[in-house]
Amino acid sequence: ALLFYEAQGFLAPDREHLSTTRRYQARNLKWLTSIRRYHDLGFGVEEIQQLFFCDEPEQLKRRMEKKEIEVLAEVAALEKRLEALRQQRADLERIGSLLHRCEITASPRLWILIDQIGQNLDESKEISDLIQAWMKELPFVYSASVVPRKAVVRDSKHMDRKSGFCIEEDMAIRLSLAEGEKVEKIDYKHSIHTITRLSEEEPLMEHVLNYAEENGLEITGDAVGRCLVKTGEHGCQDKQIKPKAVYYEYWIPIKNREDA
Repeated sequence: ALLFYEAQGFLAPDREHLSTTRRYQARNLKWLTSIRRYHDLGFGVEEIQQLFFCDEPEQLKRRMEKKEIEVLAEVAALEKRLEALRQQRADLERIGSLLHRCEITASPRLWILIDQIGQNLDESKEISDLIQAWMKELPFVYSASVVPRKAVVRDSKHMDRKSGFCIEEDMAIRLSLAEGEKVEKIDYKHSIHTITRLSEEEPLMEHVLNYAEENGLEITGDAVGRCLVKTGEHGCQDKQIKPKAVYYEYWIPIKNREDA
């Protein structure tokens, strides 16, 4: 650290002729406390050099006020990151309790931005601009999946699954996220809530159909979901294009058959 501060011009130790020995006087070490104090307050090397050129307390005060604003922004960013980490952990815990199981609940109010239907990708400027704005708010923005009702109840062999991005409305408003005319809003009052694992070996909605049949429920609309996590992504770096498994959380709207 002393060598670093010397290289930056903060310290000037005494040297004996033709010797590499450095001798620091008490004045050097006392000055070092000023350097360390400013460093511990978050100032960088160049900023500390500028502080040393301040001749009046008012000049130092203005620089402290500016640094305080910067630190508050850093604190806000860290709090946002902590919230995101807790959200990711909650997502993983939900997988453990709800994988291939079902419960009846209301869906959160979701904003859905669809940019692909089947193999057809929407590359319009409006969609591209919205996606670019939304991507700045990862990981609060999820990859989205919408499975048409006909595919859920196996009335059609063609999935034509829609995909894109989604976010809960409360969070979108907090983040001042751009909405746009292309954004759909989903708010199912009664739905089957489940988590399923998307892989080649397992059917996507078989357990949902069984649950609906056992409980006298009719599926009335598209299954709307979000990707919670992907596993086995190391294969994507090699020859495989897909990860080992993708875990989706879905809400599927329902009504009682007796009410039909």
